[in-house]
Amino acid sequence: MAEYKGTHGTKIQNYTSDPANPLTGQVWYNATTNTLKVSAGALVGAWSTGGSLNTARGYLGGTGIQTAALAIGNGYPGQGSEVESYNGTNWTAVNGLNTGGGGLGTGGTTTSALAFGGLTPSAPHNRTELWNGTNWTEVNNLNTGRSYLSGCGASNTNALAFGGDAPVADGVVTETWNGTNWTEVNDLNTGRQQLAGCGVNTAALAIGGASPGAGGFRDNVESWNGTNWTEIADLNTARANLGSSTNGTPTSALAFGGGNPGVVAVTESWNGSAWTEIADMATARRRLGGAGASNTSALAFGGSPDTAATEEFSFSGGIQTIDTD
Repeated sequence: MAEYKGTHGTKIQNYTSDPANPLTGQVWYNATTNTLKVSAGALVGAWSTGGSLNTARGYLGGTGIQTAALAIGNGYPGQGSEVESYNGTNWTAVNGLNTGGGGLGTGGTTTSALAFGGLTPSAPHNRTELWNGTNWTEVNNLNTGRSYLSGCGASNTNALAFGGDAPVADGVVTETWNGTNWTEVNDLNTGRQQLAGCGVNTAALAIGGASPGAGGFRDNVESWNGTNWTEIADLNTARANLGSSTNGTPTSALAFGGGNPGVVAVTESWNGSAWTEIADMATARRRLGGAGASNTSALAFGGSPDTAATEEFSFSGGIQTIDTD
């Protein structure tokens, strides 16, 4: 077997910090962190297959991160109350919503979440349900009942609801949740339904969508600072019924899938200033659920055409630590 010096011309070198532009395959010792490092080449983002949902469905809500997520509700087929929890490998059915339906807003984590609004067989709904990790409890309603809205939040005491289709189909209404009540705050600049979102109730993104009623597809993106919505850089591909890294931030997020009107697999990465098209999903779909913490880690699940497929987005390459145990 060739020695490292014979292959690369030098012995393994010591550094106090990782080199700025290491060659692919270069190995070094970081004396500050006491770790052996290797350059695995340029960072490349890609989707891989995850565990399938137990119930294939679309118009579902999602929240959480890649290794701990919830799939909430069922708007197609039917108006189901199914909820499943993901542990990074498999989905497990947990207690369902009290009121079944899809096209709802969501926020929080696998142990502290909120579901609100959505479509029932009769009309857009104003319901709000709180998840404590075991059960769903009906709590105070939205001020404006609506379906096909978006939402986000850090927990069941912190959430934001925005957009949607309602009897008054303006699609701009925004409400914030304090753990007890919803309060109407400043509207979106561009009304829309079937949009995606991510963040918390003081820092969020509203992504894409369609004009309320029978309107066209939108590429608009707006950023929320806790008081106002501000128009920022548009998506490259206008679309509705898309998924997002729901627990991402206004400076690091992913938007994926959707329809315009054809079903797409497009994935776009947000770095705080621009959207960049990156690796497509393996399964094109719309009306899907999403979760994730940033533009480097996300989960896509369910959707239409009717599917239970789950995909995980992550990056490979870059600087990696070598396990010497």
